[in-house]
Amino acid sequence: MSERLPPSGEGPTPGVPGGAEAATALLPAPPSSPRARAFAAGVDRVILALARHWILTVNLLVGLFAGLPLLGPWLRAQGYTLPANLIYGFYRLTCHQMPERSFFAFGHQVCYCQRCMAIYSGFFLLGLAYPLLRRIGRPRPLRWRWMFLLWVPMALDGFTQLFGLRESTWELRVVTGGLFALSCFWVAFPHLEQAFGEMRDQLERRFAQDAGVGA
Repeated sequence: MSERLPPSGEGPTPGVPGGAEAATALLPAPPSSPRARAFAAGVDRVILALARHWILTVNLLVGLFAGLPLLGPWLRAQGYTLPANLIYGFYRLTCHQMPERSFFAFGHQVCYCQRCMAIYSGFFLLGLAYPLLRRIGRPRPLRWRWMFLLWVPMALDGFTQLFGLRESTWELRVVTGGLFALSCFWVAFPHLEQAFGEMRDQLERRFAQDAGVGA
């Protein structure tokens, strides 16, 4: 005798026994045509590869964003004005680029200020260290209140400088920017690991089921 499906709203939900099966049942039906199925399978393989190597992908993207501002002054020093100006113009969207608050390299100003350099470079370096942190123990996401607490030094340093109450130093800009990067990293990476882990498990189950059907 076939099993009667529970009415809507009464069936198992993800996170409780039977939730995974219910969630799988809600997935859209696979494409009917062979070409569409092949395309969908190819997309799933790309997503699975991304889910398996998400740390490498994120670090490459963050490293590119953090490293390009160092390429700008080098290009200017070599006489490549147009590509250098494009890089400077892009980072002007995210940073004030005030010379007195920026480092210099190759005789030219870096494309972002000292605080932004600490934020982006710090996030990149922490990302490189994340595999080592995972060997020690799986990091848990930082609580939101602690994240905002780590933002306070940068806010105080930035706003008191903005309103002319005092002038910051490059050391304070680097330290407060580093604390901001630490807070964002500590929230983002554990959540990304959980999300990509769930995505990886789901796709691996799907490919295993497809292999079983085709066998």
